[in-house]
Amino acid sequence: MANTATERYVEESARPDSELPGLAERADIPQEYAKAYGNVLLARPIFVPENAIHAFADDLAAVFRLLTGLPERCFGGDLDRYAAAIGLPAEFTEVMREGATGDPLLYARADAFHDGTGFRLLELNVGSELGGVDTAQLNRAFLADPAFAEFAGRNRLGHVDTMELLAGELRRTAAGITDGAPVVALLEGPGALDDHSGVFTSIQEDLRGHGVDLLLGEIQEVTEEADGKLSLRGRPLDVVLRYFATYQIAGDPVARAALTRVNRAHAAGRTALFTPLEGALFTSKAALGLLHRPAVRAALTDDERALVDRVLPRTWVLGADGTEDALEYARAHRAALVLKPGMGYSADGVVIGRDVTDEEWEAALAATAHRDYVAQELVVPALEKVVDPHTGRTEEWVANWGIFVTGQGFGGAFCRALKPEDGSVITYANPGTRGTCVFTFPEEENGI
Repeated sequence: MANTATERYVEESARPDSELPGLAERADIPQEYAKAYGNVLLARPIFVPENAIHAFADDLAAVFRLLTGLPERCFGGDLDRYAAAIGLPAEFTEVMREGATGDPLLYARADAFHDGTGFRLLELNVGSELGGVDTAQLNRAFLADPAFAEFAGRNRLGHVDTMELLAGELRRTAAGITDGAPVVALLEGPGALDDHSGVFTSIQEDLRGHGVDLLLGEIQEVTEEADGKLSLRGRPLDVVLRYFATYQIAGDPVARAALTRVNRAHAAGRTALFTPLEGALFTSKAALGLLHRPAVRAALTDDERALVDRVLPRTWVLGADGTEDALEYARAHRAALVLKPGMGYSADGVVIGRDVTDEEWEAALAATAHRDYVAQELVVPALEKVVDPHTGRTEEWVANWGIFVTGQGFGGAFCRALKPEDGSVITYANPGTRGTCVFTFPEEENGI
């Protein structure tokens, strides 16, 4: 089914006198966001029916509840058995369990494709260390452009500001610790802050606009005061916004000791942690793979099985607790599958079956014996049409959606996009990748 807002935008952009194609190039973007992303912007935003993306967010929340219930429902409450089934190293599990509440907060971002009929979940990133939370700065910049503002008004476009939601979460997290505006520190892992400094200064700029003072640091820098409160470079902290990940803590005694300080301050109610690492127990793509395992599916209700089939491409655990049948299926269906590490970032280790030879595929399958991997059914996404502002040609792009979901429901979205001829893996490590914001429009139909 056609996306009517996209059709109208592309049609109007193709007119010789249209100002829409040059939108991204002339938009007045905030300084730090422009430094981080100004050179990698897609020429237009992406549009989606409001009811379709809200319905998908509701499905994501249901998938989250399924995942967090798996240890109790399918592993007798034994978290170690569950962790072994998804290939988590014991030292990772130990780090994730430290400070765990047993009730992880729903604050997550799905990476998804839209196949022309609906969204398909590729992975669910659970926890606070999420990129793209500052994208509404681009929405606002586009809406300040007269030509786009006219189109937006005529088509009743809307958007959700993810940073506004995050600022609210941080204030709620700080309740009981401070009555005023919370002092928040974004903490990365040891030595990692400079790797993404532009992204973090953009987040800092955006949060400041939402009334939250944000400091930037690394976990090993925090000290514990006599009253149990954490400080960063002498500044007392009300909230730690966690951007460090499990792999940065496990095996590093200094970082591990720092995590213990953070968890101790959180438990004492002196400095709150948003969010604890326990969410990482359910962010592995191998956890999604469990939902297709026959023994797990047998424990689901009919509605839950329908949810899994609707949202999630078939996914099999390889290595770890995988079966020989799953490996043989992957061997026989290379062109229809993708290999992914269960725990991984920025598409590291991803192998697209149709892009490699049989020999390369076999070598990739052999590597699954030594770490957590899944095979996932290849999703063929629908193409997005974009009018090039310089040539006037209408080009086709593949969009990878980042869709946020919180306890309040849909939490905003952004897209990274790539022309099909520039590759299959859409990350900013690929120089052809471009990013943009997402606008919703009211339409009764659910399709794109």
